[in-house]
Amino acid sequence: MTGPTPRRADARRNRERVLAAAREAFAQEGLLVPLDEIARRAQVGAGTVYRHFATKEALFREVVADRLEQIVAEGRSLAGADDPGEAFYGFFARVVEQASFNHAVCDALQMEAGIEGFRAGGVERHFDAALAVLLRRAQEAGAVRADVDFDDVRTLMAGCLAMERNRRVPGRMAALACDALRPSVTKPALRNETCEICDGPLAPAATGRPARYCGPACRQKAHRRRRKTT
Repeated sequence: MTGPTPRRADARRNRERVLAAAREAFAQEGLLVPLDEIARRAQVGAGTVYRHFATKEALFREVVADRLEQIVAEGRSLAGADDPGEAFYGFFARVVEQASFNHAVCDALQMEAGIEGFRAGGVERHFDAALAVLLRRAQEAGAVRADVDFDDVRTLMAGCLAMERNRRVPGRMAALACDALRPSVTKPALRNETCEICDGPLAPAATGRPARYCGPACRQKAHRRRRKTT
């Protein structure tokens, strides 16, 4: 009478182990991670994975759906924000930031996975609907250019998701994209276009900070000048 219960409990535990391993693996590597690697991380056989999830895509859907629903819930919560522009740009930047650290979310939002569950009537549709509301309200408030449509915004977001992975300055691409969406972009005064010592051209600084000197020689000259004045 009680024989089947342990087996069901074992099956539930194995399923949770597979899901936990898949969350970690997909977050790190995206949809490209092999199922055998997920099985290894879960410390179960590949057959156990297939008994619970017929395909890698089915496992991916289950893993990423909860995270995307959280993002969708945030987008919906901003639909009535007092500042539609801030709500739209803030949501755009946060989505890019979160997805840049989670390859599973990034793959799903870029629509590169080819998973019909997201493309037709699934989580991605809900995400698009929430984003569209924020965009419409921001445009009505004059915070987003009137000539921008939803496809423009989605394409910009997909591009940011792809580029942020390889950027040393997190959020840089999202900030540039948001600036491009504003009704008027005021170009900031450029600082240090030329070397402060010799007026020569500046090379980009490896640290990402604005360069002040064209090279070590001018940097040393500036240092000596500062010492003389102190």
